[in-house]
Amino acid sequence: MANKVFISYAHESEQLSNDVLELSNSLRAKGIDSEIDQYEESPQEGWPKWMMRQVQESDFVLVCCSKLFFDRSNDFSGEDDGLGVKWETNLIIQQLYALNTGNKKFIPIIFDVGSKKYIPLPLQPYTYYQLSDDTSKQKLIDRLLGISKSKRPPLGKQSETTEEVEELEPKQRKSMFLSSIIDLDLWNEAKWSGMAFMSDPRLSAPPIACFMFKNEKAGEKIFGLLKKQFGESDVKEEIRLSFVEGISKSAPRDYKVNFGSSRDVLLDKLTDYGLEPNSSMLMTINRIHEMNPPTDPSSLVVFKHAYSHFKEYYVTNMVMQGGQPAPSFPNLIKKKNVFFRTKVEVLKDPNDEDIVVFGENGKN
Repeated sequence: MANKVFISYAHESEQLSNDVLELSNSLRAKGIDSEIDQYEESPQEGWPKWMMRQVQESDFVLVCCSKLFFDRSNDFSGEDDGLGVKWETNLIIQQLYALNTGNKKFIPIIFDVGSKKYIPLPLQPYTYYQLSDDTSKQKLIDRLLGISKSKRPPLGKQSETTEEVEELEPKQRKSMFLSSIIDLDLWNEAKWSGMAFMSDPRLSAPPIACFMFKNEKAGEKIFGLLKKQFGESDVKEEIRLSFVEGISKSAPRDYKVNFGSSRDVLLDKLTDYGLEPNSSMLMTINRIHEMNPPTDPSSLVVFKHAYSHFKEYYVTNMVMQGGQPAPSFPNLIKKKNVFFRTKVEVLKDPNDEDIVVFGENGKN
């Protein structure tokens, strides 16, 4: 079984992160099971427990000695700044003290000669490896593989200085891109309760899709913030609104509403930020609500008819005016795209943008 190695370092610069990634991938190519945080998106157990598990379960921990790592190892101020690095550094130093003079697990490494002064005091008695020097780097690799070129060979046999090892595939660094028009806490506070549609029977103006909230004040704030973000019109069509019908054979009028960010627009944003879509994780947040119209035809049918005429509509929140519900006109945002779907259509593709309305595996 390949030796497991964890590389501990401080996120001090893009160059250092790249050097660590390159080192880890080169170790994996040599058959060493190297692990770094860049391979992880977001561990389920949380970063502190993940780091503790890596340190405890690894055969070796390579400690990348840099200025920030050194500063955190000597920071006893108790301040929260740099808490993640400080926590990981203290964990390593604590285990070093526990090992006393029997340390073989924690190995100091540096990427340039000038960083030697940043080796923390508890690691200074031990052999360090300067990775800009090929000879020193090879010695580190040999140590991790358990190869000793000066090992005394058995009598009558020639000493083998190299071993064949199975290469492990290098892992790719992934980026997670989180973007959403949904303020989760505010939506939870507002308690979305339904939809209402306003349209002129004479078709003199585009229809309005109104969001109803139990907490009217929070609902007003939600769409006030959206209006501030997008202005009079959602020009890039980042806001995505879809209606999925045919969700129940016993209640054919029922439908689900999916409100969130357009995946296509977010992919464009991701590219604008210089991230590669094929090696990035895109995460967004949507809100879903099921509507159960009591009569036929439902107001959604009227909305669809008006939209088919204008090819545009407005979204806003509903407010009470004079004891009667009415659209919040100051928060009106004009849109062109709206999606009318069916359950059968959505379930054909497990990657459909509206598959989320049916929960896991499309069962709901």
